[in-house]
Amino acid sequence: MTSLRCKMVSMLFRLLGVSRMLDKEGEAFEALLETYRIRQKKPLAVPYKKMRGFDVLSRTAAGTAVYVVRKQGTAPKKAVLYLFGGGYILPPDPGDIVLCGQIAEEADAEVWFPLYPMAPEHRLVQTVQSTLQVYREILKNFAPENVRFFGTSSGGGLAMSLCMYIRHEKLEVPLPGKLVLQSPGLQVPPNDTQKEEMQRLAKADIMIPPRFFDSIAPVLASGDEAYLLSPLLFDLTGFPPIKIFYGTREVMIAYLKDFKKVCRKYGVRLNVHIGRGMMHCWGAMEFVPEAKAVRQEYFRALR
Repeated sequence: MTSLRCKMVSMLFRLLGVSRMLDKEGEAFEALLETYRIRQKKPLAVPYKKMRGFDVLSRTAAGTAVYVVRKQGTAPKKAVLYLFGGGYILPPDPGDIVLCGQIAEEADAEVWFPLYPMAPEHRLVQTVQSTLQVYREILKNFAPENVRFFGTSSGGGLAMSLCMYIRHEKLEVPLPGKLVLQSPGLQVPPNDTQKEEMQRLAKADIMIPPRFFDSIAPVLASGDEAYLLSPLLFDLTGFPPIKIFYGTREVMIAYLKDFKKVCRKYGVRLNVHIGRGMMHCWGAMEFVPEAKAVRQEYFRALR
């Protein structure tokens, strides 16, 4: 049964009209992008008081700012590349750093948190290339089998896109040992069948309107680079094991049926976690019981 706190958060999001904010096209969508472009310029407020007992180190990898988080006094043998979500337009918040600390402690890992470039100023290929440089830095100190990519929402899509880019460009860069993906976008824009399912789920999803995927796709990639938006259309042969999380009250679960087929086709080991009655990226709401529970699943998958 869904907890009272979770129901209250869902009601609040619906009253605030979170989904309606993103449900725009044309000039209205361009105006929305401009508001997010301005928000991206604000520095991340790192919650250092909440991070006592952790090292929070600031670095730069080929021009990309990165926070590296680890438990003080430890020398982890595993690393996690944490890719935040937000549709490639919404910047991260302090809660992401807190979760980095929880992952560092519970998964005994060093967590790398890049502030990757976002749309509309940057195309997806630039975001992927920036993140690749961070991954290269990680590989200087960690064996690839001991590296995990963790991504939420668009960050989950970015984790897939990074692996796809490495393969597509035939780079001599090994893929990580695991992918852990919360509510990732897997085909943008969706195909007709996926759109139909998204429309069926639209009333239940209080965060992501189906139209957003059509609006954001040309902002992110086109032409030869468009493959980066659609892991469902890519040859995933040799990809690492994947743990994926979706809620039943989010439109993105419409991707899951096709993703299962694609993983079977290319021999990718897929483990699926379904959050019954849960919204998009419910694990981000740390103060609700369901989020605390699913975070334990994150930690187990990242170990």
